[in-house]
Amino acid sequence: MGQEVPLLNEYKRDFFWKRFPQTLLGGPKLKLGFSAPAYVYINQLTLFLLPWLLGGLFTIVVELDVLQAYIAYYVYGACMVMYVLAAQLISLIIQRRADTVAAFQATNVLAEEDEVEFDSCCGYETFQYVVPLKRWKINILLHGLVSGLMGGLGFWYLLPSVLNPLFNNIGATVMIYTFGWLTLCIAQYPLSTGSPPEPASFRAIDNLELLPLLRPCYVLICLLVHLAWTFSPSSLLLTNQILHVVFIFLPVLWCLGILPPLDALVLWLMEQTLVHFLGGSPMAGDLRSFLMFVTSVIIAVIAYFLPTSLAIIVFSACFGYILSLDLSILANQVIAFIKQCVKKPTNHSPSHKKKSSPDPAADETDDKLKAMGLGWMFGWRELLINTCMVLVVGAISGVCTHFSSSAPSSVVRGLGYAIIGLMVIVKILGECQKVFVFWGLLRNKLYPDSISSTQKYSKRKRQLHRLGFIKRFLLDLVCPFVMEAYLGLIVAYAGLTLPSFWFAVGAVYSFRRIWQHTSSSLLDVSILHILLELSVYGSTTYVSWWPTDYGLQLIFIGLLHSWISQSLHKVYCYLTILITSYTIEKQRRKSSLPLIIISILLFPIVIATIMASSMLSAPILPLFTLPIMLIGFPRPLRLWPGAVGAAANVCADTVYYKQLEKSLRGVIRRAVAAGSLGELRPGSFLLLRFQDRMAWLQVLECGYGFITISLKGMELQETSCHTVEAARLDDIFEAAFTHPKEKFPVCSLNQFPMHTLTPVDAQPVDTYSDARNVLTGIIDSPDTLELVDSCFIKTLVWLLMRHNCAKRKDLPTPSSTNSGSNIGNFKESGSVSSRTRLVQTKRVVSVSEDSGRAESIESKPMSSQVKKQQQPKRKSLVGSWHSLDSWDDDPLELDVMNSKPKLNSSAKKNEGQVLKEPAGLPGAISDISDDEVDDILNEFEFGLPAVDIHAPKKTAAATKNIPFTQRTINLNASAQFSSPHSSKLSLPLKWREIPIDQNLLAPLLQKFPLDWYKHVIAQLGIESSKSPEDIAAEIGSDEALTTMYANLVMACYGIVNVFGLDGMSAVGAGASHVYKVYSGDIPWSMNQEWLTSDEELHVIVLQAYRFAFKLAYDQTVLGEASDLDEIVEYLQEYESDWYMGRDTDVAWSEAVESNKPRLFSLIYDTNENTYNGRVLSRQPVVVHIGQLNSEMVRSLWSSLSLELFYFTNDDEERYSIQAHPVILRNLTVQAADPPLGYPIYASKPISIPTW
Repeated sequence: MGQEVPLLNEYKRDFFWKRFPQTLLGGPKLKLGFSAPAYVYINQLTLFLLPWLLGGLFTIVVELDVLQAYIAYYVYGACMVMYVLAAQLISLIIQRRADTVAAFQATNVLAEEDEVEFDSCCGYETFQYVVPLKRWKINILLHGLVSGLMGGLGFWYLLPSVLNPLFNNIGATVMIYTFGWLTLCIAQYPLSTGSPPEPASFRAIDNLELLPLLRPCYVLICLLVHLAWTFSPSSLLLTNQILHVVFIFLPVLWCLGILPPLDALVLWLMEQTLVHFLGGSPMAGDLRSFLMFVTSVIIAVIAYFLPTSLAIIVFSACFGYILSLDLSILANQVIAFIKQCVKKPTNHSPSHKKKSSPDPAADETDDKLKAMGLGWMFGWRELLINTCMVLVVGAISGVCTHFSSSAPSSVVRGLGYAIIGLMVIVKILGECQKVFVFWGLLRNKLYPDSISSTQKYSKRKRQLHRLGFIKRFLLDLVCPFVMEAYLGLIVAYAGLTLPSFWFAVGAVYSFRRIWQHTSSSLLDVSILHILLELSVYGSTTYVSWWPTDYGLQLIFIGLLHSWISQSLHKVYCYLTILITSYTIEKQRRKSSLPLIIISILLFPIVIATIMASSMLSAPILPLFTLPIMLIGFPRPLRLWPGAVGAAANVCADTVYYKQLEKSLRGVIRRAVAAGSLGELRPGSFLLLRFQDRMAWLQVLECGYGFITISLKGMELQETSCHTVEAARLDDIFEAAFTHPKEKFPVCSLNQFPMHTLTPVDAQPVDTYSDARNVLTGIIDSPDTLELVDSCFIKTLVWLLMRHNCAKRKDLPTPSSTNSGSNIGNFKESGSVSSRTRLVQTKRVVSVSEDSGRAESIESKPMSSQVKKQQQPKRKSLVGSWHSLDSWDDDPLELDVMNSKPKLNSSAKKNEGQVLKEPAGLPGAISDISDDEVDDILNEFEFGLPAVDIHAPKKTAAATKNIPFTQRTINLNASAQFSSPHSSKLSLPLKWREIPIDQNLLAPLLQKFPLDWYKHVIAQLGIESSKSPEDIAAEIGSDEALTTMYANLVMACYGIVNVFGLDGMSAVGAGASHVYKVYSGDIPWSMNQEWLTSDEELHVIVLQAYRFAFKLAYDQTVLGEASDLDEIVEYLQEYESDWYMGRDTDVAWSEAVESNKPRLFSLIYDTNENTYNGRVLSRQPVVVHIGQLNSEMVRSLWSSLSLELFYFTNDDEERYSIQAHPVILRNLTVQAADPPLGYPIYASKPISIPTW
């Protein structure tokens, strides 16, 4: 942290010293940051001391024998109820009156944010400050009843006549009476007012107002034990005396934050009972924990009532196996099936009377899980396997128990030594899979020396996987059955006819744990057999407190195993923080050396603190990450409240971790099955490092054949606090997986033995590789810019023709067309058949075929300038509708059609030619009047100009002689197609009206690549009886269709690369023009709105430009394409395997989620003033995996909770100096659940089978 950086800044120190007296006294605000009238303090002291004064009065009355104790108990309890109700009701009445008739209160805008303006002793502000209202009115009554119960029992608890016989010491009586009443007042004050700031904060917001009940709860525990002592004085005497002493120290425990909140206490008790007494596992959620706890208790109770030891053992063995399975998968499938059954079909569906079909997305997910292998779903295979396993388990346990009395000792001893041998073999095979052995000190020589050589690495890993398969076979199929037989021979109860409760609990624990935690159970049963050898077959005797029942012995061994394991990890955590506080210069403070000396002198106290926290399964709490260790309050192993994966700071990079989750499941499955990740158990943490990303894995639950994890994605910001720790991680993984001489020596030591992270494995994961290339020298090269310019025309031709061809194939037939559906889908599809639109008029339309028919219509807003320039007459528009009454095209040419400009390879003959408007075709729409045409046109929202109906009508010839300033292109009534197949590529009607002056467009038509156009036609694969070559030649020679595409393509090209550049060429505009167009920013021109208002065409043009840039870039880097076929291969690959766009678009995230093979984006770095190309390629990426010290993570998280919830130490300066390269403090803080941490992705619990 540095010597000059304060742990708390000046403002936070003042804030703490104002808050601490509230915590100590239970809520009275005696130290304010502003001047307040004396009655504010007097009111608070009165509320605080009134229970003590009233209790003292009743104590005198009882001690003088004026009133009996039990009567005083009831009366005092009733007084406490009335006291709380009166305080809250008076405050409620005053504040409600003030809310209705309160006058305007002048406030001091320069006052502190927590400063209050008080008016009078009983004013609104005074009561609101001293006695704030409860959030839920029902809590007024509830807190009053709790106050009465606590007050009555507390009064009796602290009577001198009760304390004297208990301690037989007047001094002890006086001390306990005095400080006991102080404790009682501190616990009672939150019930009357509100909860004080608690260092033990489990949730950020107390929605249910449970915090006021925290202190009364622990007081009531002491009082209820004293009440039970009255019924059993001999057995509970010592416990009652100890709790009386603890009672007066409760305020100290509350200030230190050792006692957990009620919700954390309940969850912690359920978890500890489930793990240490019922043989279960910590669960991945509150609901799952509650259901598993209740189920396990029911199983234990049923086992208790079974008549024989044989029945108990067989019952416990069978249900021990069943409960160790991943029942959440089965539960989720049952819930999904029930939802599907009760789901009612909507009446809007045409088939609402039929059975609703299942969700296709859900079916697809189920199919993928089934394809991944055994264990991902609970199907018939899993049901068959588990049924056979239950039968085998029941048979082995029943047979062994039945013959336990007659079985020779050699069999028992042989099975015991077999278990010890299996434990050693499994441990060795597991160590062979890891990078480091002997507690992470030595490099494993069997592990591949380097991951740079993929072939050698894969070969060695396959060899190790064979050993891993043997280890998994022994651990999953051999060890449990051997332990099952061993326990069946020794656990059999032969005493009472009705077995004791503890025997049933021991049997349920023993036979479940061998399946739930097989590796840990191997060690426990091995220790049990050693003790059995020493006691039964040797001369050693048990100590008096050690149980004789073998099931209870396993419970004790399991507890000691857990406590010792936690203590060792916590000692390591403490020593690491202690040593690095001085050895790392940036962490060194003036107090570092004195703290080290004090820690050495008080080391026994430190060890006692660590052991106490281990016995409570609570994290140690390094205050401000200094070597000052406190005991954090006990909480569930997953540490955070609420549902797993319910909150995350979602950003643009979240999608990459979401995609990683799908690929990571199979990798984790193989690694866990092989044992390369070590012995994972609930509470373990793994850190995944690949490229510039990191992922955090937390093990939530484990059992037989499965493991449940949570994945969190980390954000790497460009700050020093992130860079320091990330760089250290890279150094650790590089030292572990690569060697300068490409081969590690035989005894290679771990270069970072004291680090919180130990590398365990490296696995290839199918995810995205992110590469960024600086395009300086390429994108600004004139040759590249010219290549982009020419490629744009080609890619636009390619996309337009393929788009129209695919669209024609999807068009509905006239018989199947429904007018209602077309109306509904008009805006969605962007096109609709013209014939279908005319059918909606319900008139008989004469059939007159025309080959220049437009197939689709979409009305788009036109710019005002374009509207002014285009003034077509109604007759011209009506005449253009002659092509809309025919579905099929006629190859015959009509004489009435005007000649069209022809396009050859040189395109010089088109200069100066203008498309003429055709005369009306007689009989085309003769059955429709002009008014009905108006209705149709209004329905299409063409925005026709006003027409003077009294003006004399002009002929077509007269119309041609009208002068106008801009001659736009109208392809609505195009020339006859010479090929019957040309209609399959015909342009939609909305793209035939191009509001661009023909004089501007004519010079651009020279650039139209006619050879490429014909080559693209040959690639379309149009279905016909003729050969593809003949069809391509026939369509390519159709000059009418060619003219259509030439005008449209070059119009779009002109808008993008010519008209908006103020006379400059696209090459002269430079790289900025390429970047802007790639990003969707087309230069403004008078014709730009025509393109941008048509969403369909706009998307195609943007995609074409992005394809063009990528094509030009590839040809610049890899060499120009040799022929047109190579360009086709490029474009086909772009369409099938690439997504091109901006990496900030939603479509980019959708492409990542859909596992698009490659993505490309063009980025401009404003800081470096450079253009970069970003390429994401989905491929196997080596992911380095390291295991974190679980106690270090829990310690930092508990310290973070205290620091942010209680000290509110959220300064930006502190965030910038908290980087710690050894304990990874900053990354650990980031991985915490919001609001304390800020992971960008948090998954829901993921169950992974390990079969």
